[in-house]
Amino acid sequence: MIKLKIKSPLSLLLFAALVCTVICALPFSAQALPDRYKVVPQETLPDFYFFEDQPWVNPPKKIHFNDLLEEKKVVILHLWATSCPSCIAELKQLEKAATEYMNQPLTFIVLSLNDPRSGVLRNYFNRNRYTHLKPYHNASRTRPAIKGLPTTLFFNRNGKLIGRIEGAAKWQDDEMSRLLQRLIEEEPEENSVFNPKGFLGPWIARVKNLFY
Repeated sequence: MIKLKIKSPLSLLLFAALVCTVICALPFSAQALPDRYKVVPQETLPDFYFFEDQPWVNPPKKIHFNDLLEEKKVVILHLWATSCPSCIAELKQLEKAATEYMNQPLTFIVLSLNDPRSGVLRNYFNRNRYTHLKPYHNASRTRPAIKGLPTTLFFNRNGKLIGRIEGAAKWQDDEMSRLLQRLIEEEPEENSVFNPKGFLGPWIARVKNLFY
């Protein structure tokens, strides 16, 4: 065993500073994150759309997910189903989180994988009133690839997928709060006339709605 002999308070101070420098230099991925948080910087999603399943919205409102990413907000995409008990329990925590961050640049999308023709999703939301969560069901043939339910995907304000949680998350946990606050405080990149996607975004969205 190696024993360090520190002869003076000054040497002790210098040694402590060296240890702190090494620890603080660790990469982000090596620092503490929620247990099921996975960094996935290379993953990309297909463009898909879904509908808001509200009885007073007729015809149902179609939403292209990529259009949400253009709003320069943090987007939390939560995939679930009414047949999943842990999903149901997590929705209550998500409602609290959505209420807490209602005035922040953060959007919660709880996307049900139930068959929309069954009416199960609408019946569930009729029985359980949520103030800040809306019932959405997947309608396109493409969707994010997942291993199971629930699964949550995190997108930063530049529309980049930065991580996922597979399984139930603890939305009132301190680590989760720090993660969401960090994403909110990240400054989004500015669009310019030299960026065709940013400049023509509104017109592209209108054309999509005509053909899909």
